[in-house]
This record gives sequence, structure tokens and C-alpha cells, in this order.
Amino acid sequence: MPHAIGRRHLFATATMGLAAPAILRRANAADVPVQLISHRYPGLEYYADKLKSALPNVAVDTRLMQAPDAIQLQRLALSSGSNQLDILWANSITLASYAKSGWLEPLDDLWAKHKDEFNLGDYNQGSVAGCSYNGHIYGMPINTNTMLYAYRGDLYDEKGLQPAKTWDDYVANAKTLNAPPRRYGVTLALKSDMVNNELQSVMNTVGDGWFDKDWRPVFNDDRGVKAVEIIKHLSQYCVPGFTAVHNDEHSVNMSQDIAAQGQQWATRCATMDNPDKSRVVGKIKWTVMPQGGKQVMISDTYCISRYTVKDKDMLFRLLASALREENQRGAAALATPPRNAVLNDPALQAKYRWYPAVSQCLAVAQPLPALPEFSEASEIFNKRIVQAVVGQMETKAALDAAATEVQAMLKERGYYK
Repeated sequence: MPHAIGRRHLFATATMGLAAPAILRRANAADVPVQLISHRYPGLEYYADKLKSALPNVAVDTRLMQAPDAIQLQRLALSSGSNQLDILWANSITLASYAKSGWLEPLDDLWAKHKDEFNLGDYNQGSVAGCSYNGHIYGMPINTNTMLYAYRGDLYDEKGLQPAKTWDDYVANAKTLNAPPRRYGVTLALKSDMVNNELQSVMNTVGDGWFDKDWRPVFNDDRGVKAVEIIKHLSQYCVPGFTAVHNDEHSVNMSQDIAAQGQQWATRCATMDNPDKSRVVGKIKWTVMPQGGKQVMISDTYCISRYTVKDKDMLFRLLASALREENQRGAAALATPPRNAVLNDPALQAKYRWYPAVSQCLAVAQPLPALPEFSEASEIFNKRIVQAVVGQMETKAALDAAATEVQAMLKERGYYK
């Protein structure tokens, strides 16, 4: 299995490697394993393992960690032009940023060359679009992920509750089910990039979204303030420590009977029914978030670094082999398959009880704004949103400050001409 690495050791190792001359680092590139830096969740652990046996005589070293650490380490390597990173996990937001910066290898020619060999025409177009930037393909689709409204069906039945149709109902359900310290009404994940993922639905249904058509912030208008105030109200019934909660901790809160409801990535649903990891097997149900959903949708992908000294045709075949149909069937419980033959298989749809809810959520999901600088912009407004939710700043003041800072950053990048 791929190994997880401690953050301090990881960054120390990366920094030492980047400080060495490139000619010394990879002088015998053919003898050095292919290097992958990736986010970690069960589906990505599965595919990282498949990469190791995808091609004969091609060794792969996989380093998996939570998304913020993976992104930071990738940026460190790519921005320095390091050839220590060969392939990398990206999502549709980081892919756009990396592609705009010229850090990724365009895959159009390799895709066309190997289309028949690997049946690449079977990928659904939405997944391919999520791996593209400015009309060029930069990634191989792994998974199209979205967030679901996860709730304890047994507890809802006990209290006579229905899945919330409005955000006010969602807060009310959390309040009704809140019984600390035995169990909390809701779990929130407000660490790092999970802030904008957690708020995507409420910002798109109560608010007016994040930006207007000219990329000027609108998250600080009256409706945006109301959206953040809802999350602030909801936090009263939340598992404590939510500003330090990312995906792993969020899954623990649901699977270990610590929280009664919350937004949950489709890739985490299988864990809820895994008796080795869950105390609530068969008790979680899923549906669309209140007021029409419009929750986050994001594509996970494998990309090839522009700076690798490995043979890029070999790296493409490595990715395509690891993501072949047989392996995607094996990962059907862990990730939403981007291949139509797998996604539309009636047997698989019947086998995994969360698939119908995933399909419903994908139908109303909205991707995060297609702004190459979104990762940098979200670092700014996510910090201010957290300050508002925990009461360090008044909500309007916090969002106004974020809007001013984001607009100044984008203006420096050439927007608003």
C-alpha cells in the first residue's frame, strides 16, 4: 500500500532535494522510481497502489498526504522547475492554476495516440472537461467527486425529522439532534480548502456565488453575509474543533457516531458501511443539500510534470494502465468512475446504495469558479470566513476585507482591465 508521510519529514526532505543540482538529483533518471505526490483518500490509495504494478519494470514511489500538504509540496517542486516530481494528483482547481503557470505537460497528442489502445473514448466528457484548461487536456480522470447531504436515517426517524429542504430546516435538524457530549447535531470541516467546499452549496443557494462574470467578488453582498451567518449559526451544534477538521476527521465524525449529519464527499460513503471502520453501518442515508443543492463538484486527475526527465509516453501509458476499466470497476465503491461503461453498469448501481444519491447530486452540482487563481483567492476568503464563523470578526467586515484583498490580488494579475 502507498505510505503516508509525516508533514515535517516530508517538507524537510523536499527542501533538501530541491536545493541539490538537478544533474545530481536525477543523473540516472531511468533507474530512479517514478515519483508521485498525491492527496489521500481510499480511492486515491487504491489507484496509487495500482500504479505500482501498472507497467512491467516501472517502479513507482507514491507519497500520499492530505490535500493542503500535497498542494503545497507540489507548488514547491513545480515553481522551482524541479525534476524530482514526475506525476501528480491534481483537482480541477489546482490543474487550472498549474496549467496556466506552464507546469504541466499537455496530453492532447498522447491522448490521441493511445485513444484506441486504452479505450479513452469511454471517459465521460464532463470528466475530461474537468481535466482540461484552455481547450487542452492536462490530466487523466480519476474521479468526479461531489458532496452529499449525509444524515443518520435512524436518528431522523426517532425524532420524526425529514431531510431538510431549506437551510433553516438543516440548522433546525442539527439543533434537534444535538446531544453533546454523546453526539453532536452536525459536523463541519473548516480547515484550509474545505472552507470553500463546505460553503459552496449555501453560497450558491442563499448567496449569489463567489464572483460575478468579471471575476469581481460578490460573496460579501447581503446574500453572501446571510450565507455565512447560517454556517455561524450551525456551528453552535457542531462537533468542536471544526476549524481543524479536514476530510479524514470529518469521516471519523460521521463513521464513529460523533455527528448526526453533515456534508460528505461521495468518495467517503463506502467507509460508512465498512464494518472495520464504522460504527454506523447501514444507518447513514444520503440526499441532495437544501434548496436545490448546487454543492461542489470537482474532478480528481493524474497529471505529468512538464519538468520530468522520464519518458512522457511511458508516464502516460503508466497512468492509462492504472486507470483501465478493470481497475475502475475495482474502485467503484471508493470513487465515482469517470468511465461510462463502469458508471452506467446497472449491477454496480444496485450494489452501492449511495450511487442513486450521487447521481442526483451530480445533476445539480456546480464546479468551483473556473478561475486559475481560485486557490490563492480562496486562501484569502477562507481565512476571513473562519474568522467570521468563530466570532473573531463581524461577518460583513470579514467578507468586505476578503473582497478587498482578493480584488487587489486579481488586479495585480491583470484582471479588471
